[in-house]
Amino acid sequence: MASVTDLGAGVDEEAAVRANRRRAMRIALAPGVVAGVIAGLVLAVAGLPLIGAAAFVVATAVIALWVWYRAPGVLIRSLGASPSDEWEHPRLHNLVDGLCATMGLPRPIVCVVDSPVPNAMAVGRDPDSASLVVTSGLERSLTLVELEGALAHELVHIKRQDTAVAGVAVVVAAPLALVIGLGKATEWVHALIGQGREFSADQRASSVVRYPPGIASALDTMVRGDNSGSPWPPGTGRVTALTRWLWIDPMVGAHAGEPMVGNLDDTRVRSAALALD
Repeated sequence: MASVTDLGAGVDEEAAVRANRRRAMRIALAPGVVAGVIAGLVLAVAGLPLIGAAAFVVATAVIALWVWYRAPGVLIRSLGASPSDEWEHPRLHNLVDGLCATMGLPRPIVCVVDSPVPNAMAVGRDPDSASLVVTSGLERSLTLVELEGALAHELVHIKRQDTAVAGVAVVVAAPLALVIGLGKATEWVHALIGQGREFSADQRASSVVRYPPGIASALDTMVRGDNSGSPWPPGTGRVTALTRWLWIDPMVGAHAGEPMVGNLDDTRVRSAALALD
């Protein structure tokens, strides 16, 4: 029989999924509404109000649907991630299989990015279409229990459907970055996906893994890594640059240079907080 704690956690997870779906849909609608309003106004001013109204509806629907369905693929391609076969990374796939069974998740597509920087992220509209992206450096740098913790963290994002919000937020922010700059657009993405989401995923993942201290240890390994000579993020272009707050370690290249006070997604803050539990 499930405990009261388990039942409460289940309710919280369901509420998080509903909230994320609503937020993702609103974000996906935004560029369509803007384009639809412009098209509708132009046609209305030209004396074609009915056609303008139709143009508004069509533009809103087409753009929103494109963002909703295409955002995950856009992110995967921008990172240069490739699907991984089980024989290439058996430890990785075995851990994912075990965690998915524990969490009641369908198995995501496991993709690998060629980068020595240990990091991971997850994308997808829902658990049935999700992809788990890991760098080649993640498997090489982490111990078994650390790797399990990092993967559990990303699977929590998939289960909660944080990934739906993250994908559309990055794709919608990409053209906006041309106007406000990459730095502000990246922080806008952080605000849209929710500040503190990485810390929350750490906490939930610690209740799933067999050895909870492995998560803090994984974060410590990432913080201590010398990535100064490694290009980051992987891939090129605005979309890739905007993925910063989607990674389990968003502080790559900034550990020594950015203050951690008040930022619950800072890898160092999360590691210290988990060590107190």
